[in-house]
Amino acid sequence: MENKNDKKRFLSYELGLLSLKASLSTRDGDAPVYAKGIKSHQRKKEKKILRAVLEKLEQKYAKGGVTEDEHIEFIKNTADEVTKKLGNKLHNGRFRIGIAQKLINLHLKYLWATGYIEEPPHCPIDGIIRDKAKITYDWTTNDSIDDYKNAVTELREVAGKRGLSVWELEEFRRRDEE
Repeated sequence: MENKNDKKRFLSYELGLLSLKASLSTRDGDAPVYAKGIKSHQRKKEKKILRAVLEKLEQKYAKGGVTEDEHIEFIKNTADEVTKKLGNKLHNGRFRIGIAQKLINLHLKYLWATGYIEEPPHCPIDGIIRDKAKITYDWTTNDSIDDYKNAVTELREVAGKRGLSVWELEEFRRRDEE
């Protein structure tokens, strides 16, 4: 017999893997997520903490009605809370705003695309979207909530009447797809 909760749990976990892999892979040698010497097999505690962020995110957004201000505050609080819990394991002791927004916004995109939540207020801002929109925001190094808000404003200008999530979904192409 089919169990809807098992399917949702499975998809949630797998989408979480994709979100974590993409947001923690900065590809910038000067701006890694983890401190030097922290090997991937030593990151169980870190992944558990980041998984808890995704669970909290799913619970909050599944209810609907999350405002843009609440969304921005969630990103900021996530960066601060993960820093507090993992500071010594992180590059320069900080879980940056850019990494937090990518993790949160990408996971929300996956949840939205699979029909679990309503359209999220923002889209993930990564190198592909930055280049597509011709903005300067560098998600791998950014640790300013004001810079993030400015990038969102710039994206809104590019998106026009479309919501950011809709615009990004329509415009997103991996570099090898172009």
